[in-house]
Amino acid sequence: MAERHPANEDLAIRFVNTAAWRLRSDVEERLPGPAALLNWFEANDLVSRDETTGVRRAWEFDAQAANSLYESAIALREVIYNLLIARIGGQAPRAKDLETFNGFLTSDGVGATLAWHAGNYGWRATDGQASMLFPITLSAAELLTGIRSGRVRQCQDERGCGWLFVDESRAQNRRWCSMGDCGNRAKAHRHYQRARKKS
Repeated sequence: MAERHPANEDLAIRFVNTAAWRLRSDVEERLPGPAALLNWFEANDLVSRDETTGVRRAWEFDAQAANSLYESAIALREVIYNLLIARIGGQAPRAKDLETFNGFLTSDGVGATLAWHAGNYGWRATDGQASMLFPITLSAAELLTGIRSGRVRQCQDERGCGWLFVDESRAQNRRWCSMGDCGNRAKAHRHYQRARKKS
């Protein structure tokens, strides 16, 4: 089962962050294939357990459909990342990235419905496997066009984390994806360097 993320993180951010260590030459792929992608969909409440079982069965007879959805998902993830990085850098996005993203946004027959699950509203794909990508696309569009778009940041961890996050801090000066991980390591490293200089 894929790792669950805090409910307050944007779906698009959670999806983009399935690629770890983006600022290194060896990016870590956390969705190595269709099965991992489907687990991620279930962990993020885009499909139910029963739907996951049904899709797995279908993929046993149609590996091409599994690979096609997987390739589309990775393409969507990378174009969302590119659009957000352009926004962070105050640059115009590449025309090809906008065209690709808009293709996901306006695909015929692709959509999702609102559902109630475990005490919260969430998305459910409508017909077709490509519909599983629509809630992610919609989340990214909302983030890119909403008032929080200027708050998207990239982790400044010196090891090359590169995860994205929305800075909700009052001072708007958050530097790390997580204080519990990258932030604590950076502070511990600075403390170690200061202690070493004193000795």
